[in-house]
Amino acid sequence: MSKRNSQSLSSLRALLTSGVDVMTQMPVTAEHLRRVIPAFSLSMIRVDERCAPQHHYSEHFDDFSHHLFSTSGHLLAGNPGDPASFGSLLRNADPVGTLVDGRPAYLAGDTYQHLFKRNGIHHCLDLALRDGDCPLGILGIFREKDARPFSAKDVALARTLYPWLVHALAHPAAESPFEETQSGMLTASLEGRILWASEVALRWLEDGSGGPERALLRDGELLPAACRFLCQQLARGSKAAAEVPTVSLPVPGGRLRLRGYAIGAPGERGQVGIHLSLELSQALRVLHALEGQRLAPQLKRLAFRFWQGRDSRQIATELELSVETFKSYRKELYTRLDVTSVEELKALLDRQARAVSFDLSRHRPSPPSRG
Repeated sequence: MSKRNSQSLSSLRALLTSGVDVMTQMPVTAEHLRRVIPAFSLSMIRVDERCAPQHHYSEHFDDFSHHLFSTSGHLLAGNPGDPASFGSLLRNADPVGTLVDGRPAYLAGDTYQHLFKRNGIHHCLDLALRDGDCPLGILGIFREKDARPFSAKDVALARTLYPWLVHALAHPAAESPFEETQSGMLTASLEGRILWASEVALRWLEDGSGGPERALLRDGELLPAACRFLCQQLARGSKAAAEVPTVSLPVPGGRLRLRGYAIGAPGERGQVGIHLSLELSQALRVLHALEGQRLAPQLKRLAFRFWQGRDSRQIATELELSVETFKSYRKELYTRLDVTSVEELKALLDRQARAVSFDLSRHRPSPPSRG
């Protein structure tokens, strides 16, 4: 295995066992996945117990495909006779395999093939993620028609990733801190029609997010459903004077928060102001910042757990370190980062994390091809 592959596998292990929600971490996780198994596009889909998609992160998928995931999940989950359906994939004896391979049995999956083909996808290495008999999700790693098909080496690497991916989906962590990075504004009528939107707000409405939230963020010329909910709450009157109606929608890298404010005198039917704030996961930014440090994988995991506020005993147990080994690693970490305490370490990582941003351009639908 190359040094680059080894480093990326180490980074993937740290990400997938960090406790950061798997959908939140996908912008960073996808970068490392592509280094291990070169790909044109990736899709991570969380499913329910019926194998229907609940949330997804999909790169280069067009609006039709996003809409299919958001509103027609039963089409992908059902039809047990279709080997390409999510239900069939998650029941396969071997959870790792290639889906799009030209065999008639797979080409019979009309819905799935239509979804793939229209997004420039021809080869797919799929991982059907489950915890025992419990379905968790599907990871698709995609290549274009003219790219080489996936090899036995690619499948072997996917098997290495499998237990970490299962862990990330099966052990969701409590919500981590978020930090606002951008904000935008909308004004709307109480009937839910957009009257004005700032440039940032317009861009977010166009780009949307993964999973069912995309359908909430984009709804023709009408104000998105999440915003209409805020309008309804304001029209009914707040239960508490200081209460501000709020909706939080998960997006890759963090969340989008919408807060509603009445415009006009109390009781008047006027306009509603919607404040949108893009908030990135602090934990994911710290993990990404640690990638820039020339530290051994175990030291990176140690630094992250210090940042999370774990005490020494917890960290030693989680990393399976003896007391003496833990002390030795901590001393080396402090020396490498030129700090003398946990407080200095956390302050350093917070400063470095503020400079981190995520490239979500691959997550947006690609423009339709011409000709």
